[in-house]
Amino acid sequence: MEEFKIDPSISYDVVELPSRGIHYLNKKKNARVAYLTAADENILSSPNLIASSGVITELLKRKILDKDLQIEDIVEEDKQAILMFLRNTAFGAEYNMTLIDPKTSQKFTTVMDLSILKLKEFTLVEDSNGEYSFHLPKSNIDITFKFVTQRQEDEIEKIKTNWNGNGAAPIVTKRLEMMIKSINGNRNPMEIHSFIENKMPISDSQSFRKYVNENKPGLDLAQTVTTPSGEEIQVEIGFGAEFFRPFYGL
Repeated sequence: MEEFKIDPSISYDVVELPSRGIHYLNKKKNARVAYLTAADENILSSPNLIASSGVITELLKRKILDKDLQIEDIVEEDKQAILMFLRNTAFGAEYNMTLIDPKTSQKFTTVMDLSILKLKEFTLVEDSNGEYSFHLPKSNIDITFKFVTQRQEDEIEKIKTNWNGNGAAPIVTKRLEMMIKSINGNRNPMEIHSFIENKMPISDSQSFRKYVNENKPGLDLAQTVTTPSGEEIQVEIGFGAEFFRPFYGL
């Protein structure tokens, strides 16, 4: 396939995607991302976009140059890496965060160095089907699975938002059905559905989801901060319109 030509007047760099391309059919491992310019201040300071939480989406649409990476398909960890690149190259790596000291319940501000954030180590090996293995300890069953894509995450969010049936929305089981591709070699979707709904112990469900959360690729956003009272706390850097607010007073 012929590579998409980029306007030579656009300044950009190549950003490594934390997902390592495992979520994308084309296995894309990096993206060409344009630097923020003065024109992007129109987005960062737009009251309508801020009110609708559309700032991040608009930035990604404008700054990602590769046409084979659709915004609606980009998983969260890759969005985070791109936003980190945009912020660091435009404003520098220092990021002020307002936190609460758990010992005194008082607010305090700390400065985070975003340049030290690293990719999580990813050691899982996919099989010939592009799937990963896990052993359910309680059931003593081997399964294969794939990580949830962004489109699937959006589908789960719609179920959560629009659910009007009896009882709780089937968020957990729906996610499991999306991930689990085989049970002891059986790939029949109906039998996988039946196992999840009727036979899978809750301890196996929790063990599997914990394994997925601990091993999925991404940025390591957890940082240790020392509070004014001397306590050490774990914090995680968040993303959104506020990620750029220190510079625009939004």
